[in-house]
Amino acid sequence: MDERRHASSIPTTVLRDNREQRPWTFDGCVVETRDVTLSTGDYAVPTDCTHDSTSDTYHPQFAVERKSAHDFLTALTWERDRFTSELRRAAEWHHPLAVVVETSWETLLRNRGCMTWRDVHPNQIVGTLSAWTRHYNVAFHFAESRQRAELCAFLLLVRHSLLQRREQN
Repeated sequence: MDERRHASSIPTTVLRDNREQRPWTFDGCVVETRDVTLSTGDYAVPTDCTHDSTSDTYHPQFAVERKSAHDFLTALTWERDRFTSELRRAAEWHHPLAVVVETSWETLLRNRGCMTWRDVHPNQIVGTLSAWTRHYNVAFHFAESRQRAELCAFLLLVRHSLLQRREQN
């Protein structure tokens, strides 16, 4: 295998939505971040985006949406309409919008951590995620810490870049 071709398929730049409240920096990864406006998601790779110079907005064909545990529960409840609008924007993508949640699935289902003071039953979470994955082009990933969620997001971006490269060849 040609090493130059293999190395070039791994992203060196990650676009980060400039509206991110607590952005990931990918410090442990060999990648630079660039703050831009993304139409969908919070993180994307430039080669997978089209750029609208009029609005200075990048439109990805694959992105990662970051959710803290609190944000995730808010998206399931009070901001459900706004979040489902985000999910709809990824409907035409070849690969699902990746939603990476900074808490473990076990924490949510056992009513611990962010769930302790919330009026959301674990069955509501299971039912909602089941419906969303059936009706929208979305995949949920849960990580037990912010650091692991950040690494998960980076690996999803790398994996997608490698798949795109393979599909082009």
